[in-house]
Amino acid sequence: MPVAVFLSAALMLGIIRFISKPDHRYVIRGIDVSAHTGSISWEKLKDQRVYFAFVKASEGATLKDKNFQDNVNGARAAGIPVGAYHFFNFNRDGLTQANNFLSTIGRQKYNLPLVVDVEEWGNNIRRSRSQIIADLREFVSKVEKNRYQKIIIYTNEDCYKLYIQDVFPDNDIWICSFNHKPKLNREWTFWQYEHNGRLKGVKGKVDFNVFRGSMLEWRQYIEDGR
Repeated sequence: MPVAVFLSAALMLGIIRFISKPDHRYVIRGIDVSAHTGSISWEKLKDQRVYFAFVKASEGATLKDKNFQDNVNGARAAGIPVGAYHFFNFNRDGLTQANNFLSTIGRQKYNLPLVVDVEEWGNNIRRSRSQIIADLREFVSKVEKNRYQKIIIYTNEDCYKLYIQDVFPDNDIWICSFNHKPKLNREWTFWQYEHNGRLKGVKGKVDFNVFRGSMLEWRQYIEDGR
């Protein structure tokens, strides 16, 4: 198969998978991106019915995503509701990470709640579960007190059981599950179902997500500002 034809087919497969969704009940589709995603044409994403975007702001104690503000500005200009997330480093203290996140996002307002990404992938764990939970509590507390709102916790099923379910009962959950519908002991709010998606206007791979709710519920979620 010619390379151009193959790439075109692969791109179309990703777009079809995005449009079809993992479950027809979830009509609100969105993405999450970072500097690794590459250049993004946000207007083209809006044309493909992308309803929301979570943008990486920071990681650990010092890293700031170089494309963060450009992505936020691009999403806003296209009229796509946007939120910001921090990748939590299991080996750094929670307060320092919270300060890094807050200094990166500044005082600007976001349509979606702020997010902390809690996963073992990308973390070389050198600390105990209790230490990690203590730092995560510190991070969440600092950010919520600073922004006067509950934050979302992104995680997978394993990390949810280890660090989240008995510790943060009141936070919305954004769950990662690629091979099956999420199985948790409470309802999730967002579901990341694809890690290698492709969309027109995006240079790299994109994560696909859905919101658990109807169009009316989505509009109310945005209105509430959570």
